[in-house]
Amino acid sequence: MKNLQYLLLIISFLIANKFSFAQEFYHTGSDDPVNTSPLPGILLAGGQSDNNDAMTWFLERADGGDIVVIRASGSDGYNNYLYSGLGVPVNSVTSIVISSEAQANNQDVYDTMLNAEALFIAGGNQWNYVNYWKNTLVQDAINYLVNEKNITIGGTSAGLAVLGEVVYSAENGTVWSTEALENPYHFRVTLEKDFLNIPFLEQLVTDSHYNRVHDDGYDRKGRHVAFMARMATNWEMEARGIGVNEYTAVAVDENGMGRVFGDPNYDDYAYFISAGNRQPEVCEDGSPLTWNHDQEALEVYRILGDSDGSNTFDLASWEEGGGGVWETWYVEEGVLNTAGSFRVRFEVMDGYTEDPIQGATVTVEGYGTATTNHSGLAEFQNVEPEEHLAFQVQKEGYFPESGSITVFDQDVDQHVFLYPDVNTVPSSPGAENLLMVYPNPSTGEFNLEFLTGEAATLRVFDSKGQKLKQLSLKGDQKGFIQSLTLSKSGLYLLVVEISGQRVTKKLMVK
Repeated sequence: MKNLQYLLLIISFLIANKFSFAQEFYHTGSDDPVNTSPLPGILLAGGQSDNNDAMTWFLERADGGDIVVIRASGSDGYNNYLYSGLGVPVNSVTSIVISSEAQANNQDVYDTMLNAEALFIAGGNQWNYVNYWKNTLVQDAINYLVNEKNITIGGTSAGLAVLGEVVYSAENGTVWSTEALENPYHFRVTLEKDFLNIPFLEQLVTDSHYNRVHDDGYDRKGRHVAFMARMATNWEMEARGIGVNEYTAVAVDENGMGRVFGDPNYDDYAYFISAGNRQPEVCEDGSPLTWNHDQEALEVYRILGDSDGSNTFDLASWEEGGGGVWETWYVEEGVLNTAGSFRVRFEVMDGYTEDPIQGATVTVEGYGTATTNHSGLAEFQNVEPEEHLAFQVQKEGYFPESGSITVFDQDVDQHVFLYPDVNTVPSSPGAENLLMVYPNPSTGEFNLEFLTGEAATLRVFDSKGQKLKQLSLKGDQKGFIQSLTLSKSGLYLLVVEISGQRVTKKLMVK
């Protein structure tokens, strides 16, 4: 019996050991490695979808060699795309899934990586990359490829996030800008050092999906600045940052010249941020961040990408750029501001319930599109003063609303009501028996008979969704009749809130 238990223990150990080292390789192309003359460089991709022009640049740096993609989850999603999808000849593409520290110390993984003429880190969860790969053969291989073999390294999303000297690890999940600015030591602001050593990315932290709006209504600029404040405070760094919008990529050559790829018809921006030796005035656990320096705390070069990567920034000097715009950012008591520009915030509400509408798209002339959060808020930052800007707000099931705003010398709060399409507003289940309307159609006079004695709110909309009338009814007794007069012929929508339910009825005036 004891021998059987011992044997089972050995088998269990061998099985566990096998699976801890189990390695997934996905290979496309030649099985024989080649030696070419790759060029060094960096590709910082903002995530969401790959920019073909930037990825073409990345492949061309490999000079027809072998491409290696590393990741902690997924499979071979990049293989065909990189091998044959962009029209750049390469010898092979190998994707390796490295999802444990044991796998990161696998000699086959190390050997395969060392054959690369270009290395790409896919998206995923950057905490897995730091947790699984730091202080392993994978870390050694990456640093060797970049600093001795001198190849190009790229990363998208989480893969971009781990390329700077300082890494936002997301160990405790993602952090919103409001959380990080209100407390730079928030438990989700987790930073790592001493992972990768990549030229031109020293004393620097990256952030991807830069224009993604979280549930607090803000994009990632604020949290990125909070990361930099921690770098300056904790490690006395002259903190720098590169933030890359989705669908956008920064390609850095061997001389440190960064080119921004994107679609100029969209908000495909990259941001190059420098604090110099300016330390935050207040960067403490539990206190809102203040980093002001007379509104000159952070120098920012903002570049709109294009298909040629023609707009540039020099990462060797951090002083020169072409095709972009210099801005100055500062933080005062947890609020990020751009000197000389203003914030425009839209609050979008339902026209008859006055509840916030989530998921409405707000488009502002010259400033792109934002989506409202659960509070009905969408925000545009860095709006120039003395501008008259057209806007449009849309949401499925509602009539669109348009108008214009004027920005002078202060932030703007714009309230917008969207009114429902008369064909899309249902009654609450079982609520039809609370109200009778007759005659319908009519010549303009309607009787509303309430079959309950509850108080009610009555609203009438025309066929374009515009609210024409609103009445509050006390509802003293069951069977109460309220008259309603509509003077013009056409279709109307009657919406009544009663007993916590909604009754909708279409009214026709002949």
